[in-house]
Amino acid sequence: MSAQPQDAKAPLAEPKQAAAEVIAGRPGPTARRWLGPTALVVFVLFLIDTYVVVNHLTIAEDLGTTLFVQQFNWGPLVYPMQWINSSAGYWQVLLGVVAIVALFIFERRAGWLMLIGSISSLIDNIIKLIVSRDRPCSSADPASCSTVDLVHILQPASGFSYPSGHAVFFTWMSFMIAVSIAPRVKPAYRPVLWILAFSVIFVTCLARVWAGDHWPSDVLGGVLLGIGWSAFVLWLPERWLPSPKFKWFRGRARSTS
Repeated sequence: MSAQPQDAKAPLAEPKQAAAEVIAGRPGPTARRWLGPTALVVFVLFLIDTYVVVNHLTIAEDLGTTLFVQQFNWGPLVYPMQWINSSAGYWQVLLGVVAIVALFIFERRAGWLMLIGSISSLIDNIIKLIVSRDRPCSSADPASCSTVDLVHILQPASGFSYPSGHAVFFTWMSFMIAVSIAPRVKPAYRPVLWILAFSVIFVTCLARVWAGDHWPSDVLGGVLLGIGWSAFVLWLPERWLPSPKFKWFRGRARSTS
């Protein structure tokens, strides 16, 4: 009789262990058994979102959510949203390069994680060209934009809309930074690290809709792509990445045998 409660808890033990390994920045065999299926599920959700967008099935929901976000008073949160919106184009590329180089200096493995994670931004640009979804107000022909009187465009942006490049960029960057530096952070402070990472992702999504540069379905697709790719990167076999203990200026410990 006493074994039943333990058996009931057994199915939950492995997911908790997997989550603990990811939060600690040290995904082991248990985490990889979950990261692969997780990446697959997230990519399927991304494909579903893409199908819905391509077939124009989200117009009413996108418009209603955008109007709510733009009419709400976000107070001081407006300032980080403005900064995020301004980090586009070359500034975003520069920010990504600085983050990758800084983590390469900090630890070679962390740099590799960031570099592989950045591939999701390249995938984002390819998908943008394939889907070719107009933004809430087409910068090419503003006069033909049917939403210009309904959605407030703070700063018209060029290019296509789906998925949101900002959402992809800040999702993979926040996720990879958290994973990369988590092993160097005390366990008591790791929840704060992850809260900050997810806060950046949330504010980014909010900022893009608030500015009128993206529909909510755009930022949803961007987050799904960023999370799915990040999970895929962490799923990669550990032997493909340098050891977490390896640093550029210290080197590997040599055997004295």
